[in-house]
Formats: sequence, structure tokens, C-alpha cells
Amino acid sequence: MIAGITGRMGKELQLIAQSESVQVLGGLSRSNPSLKTMIAAVARPQAVIDFSLPGATTALLQECRELKIPLVSGVTGYSPEQLAELKAASREIPVLHSSNMSLGIQMLAKALEALKGADGFDLVIEEVHHRHKKDRPSGTALLLRDELRARTGREPAEIVSLRGGGVIGDHRVMAMSESEVLTFQHTALNRTVFARGACRAARWLVGQKAGLYSLRDVLESH
Repeated sequence: MIAGITGRMGKELQLIAQSESVQVLGGLSRSNPSLKTMIAAVARPQAVIDFSLPGATTALLQECRELKIPLVSGVTGYSPEQLAELKAASREIPVLHSSNMSLGIQMLAKALEALKGADGFDLVIEEVHHRHKKDRPSGTALLLRDELRARTGREPAEIVSLRGGGVIGDHRVMAMSESEVLTFQHTALNRTVFARGACRAARWLVGQKAGLYSLRDVLESH
């Protein structure tokens, strides 16, 4: 089941689901937001993949908790209160949340280990997205910030957010000294990378015990 089925990612998921061994039973949208109603009309899903909006989180989480259905969330722009709701729900059901579902971003995050001990370098994160993206900095930029903290013990000196055109997603982590610049970069060429990652996450999450997971857990389990 897809929450946000009429959005860009919802449409992408429908296109590639079969090739990823995922059957889409139906979807939720603003005009049909009830998981219980959809289940009554179609069938009970093994998991819900959510690419809707932060404002839809509370109601969807409540239904997933009541029905004991695992949730994969690729939603960005959550408030601290909404993140707390995800954590609370994970005590009862499996919940996997990632601000970026591409496998490449997970590889980039791991590569940041190389910056440990990079004294004399300023660390800067830059992210570029299409003009319609509302949250800034992006969820992925914040994910990379958290990875820098965990892997280097340092904070980025700055997070630069740019919006324009139809850019799907471009992220750079730069280490800059007075003499050289080292750049770690990930560019999404299409939305298929996010859809494939979400399908992989959903397949993995089915059968897991209650808990809060990330895409890293999926990758490290193989």
C-alpha cells in the first residue's frame, strides 16, 4: 500500500514495483486518506510505504499501530514532535524511516568516515533541489550532518540550500582548507533510485520485530 500514491514518488513506485517483486494493492491520497477504508475495499497489505506529507503522519501512524502493519517512511520535513510519534509507534510495530531512500546516499554517508581527523578543513554541506521542494535544509542534508557528527565528531560550518528548476537532488559534502578542496557528491538522475530503495526496505521490514530502523539496517543485514 502506498501513502501519497498520486504524488511524484507514489507514481514512480507504481511504475517499478513489479520489477522489485512488490505488489501494490492500492494507495492513500488526500481524497482517500483512510487505510482502514482501503483495506476494506481491497485487501490487507503486508506493509505501507509512505511518501506523502508530514501532516498526514499522525493519522497514518495511528492506523498502522491499530492494524499492526509495518511502515516505511520516506517523508522529509518532519517536526521534532512528528519524529517522536514515529519513535513511539516503533515500540509497537516495525517502522523504517529514511530521509533519502537511495543506496548511493548510504554509501556517501559511509565514505564520510574518511574525514575523521581532517583538522584544518572546514566542512560544508550543499544541497540543491527543484523549486517545489518545501523543506530546507533537506532531510538528506540533515542526515549527512548527523553522519558527520557520528563519524567525525564535528559539525558542518554551514549547510547551503538552493532551490531551482527541476533538480531531483544533488548533495555535496566539502572539506575545504586554504590549499585544497575535497568533495563527496551524490546526484540523483531520476526518482527511480528512491523507489527501488523504498521497495527494498519494505521487503526487508516485513517480518522484523517492532523497532525503529533506517536504510542502513537494510544494507548491513546483507
